[in-house]
Amino acid sequence: PQPQGAQQRKSRVDSTPISVPFEEKKRLMRVYGPIKTLRNRASKDIDQAAKPDSVRRKFYRWFPDFNERFVITPGGWYTPKAGHQQEMDYRQAMRKMDLELLVKKRNDRR
Repeated sequence: PQPQGAQQRKSRVDSTPISVPFEEKKRLMRVYGPIKTLRNRASKDIDQAAKPDSVRRKFYRWFPDFNERFVITPGGWYTPKAGHQQEMDYRQAMRKMDLELLVKKRNDRR
C-alpha cells in the first residue's frame, strides 16, 4: 500500500508528449480553444509573431491530455478521438465550469 497522499504516476510512455508541429499547434489552438476561462488579461493573438516556446507552453496548458484525446490522421493532422463536436462540447463545458469557479472566487474575496 502507498502512503496516504501519494499519487500514482503514469508510465513514461503515457506521459511523453507527442511532437506536434508548430503550425499544427496553432491550428488546434485556433479551432478548439482553451479548456479554462480566459482571465482579464491583455490577450495576444495566436497568429501574431509568437515565440515557438511560448506557443508550446500555452498549447500544453490548453491541451493537458492531448495524447489521450487526439489522434494523427494519415495526412498529418490531429483530430479528436471522440469527434469534432464532442471535443467542442467538452471544452465549452470545461470553460463554463471554470467560469463558475472563477466567479465564486471573485465573490468570496469581496
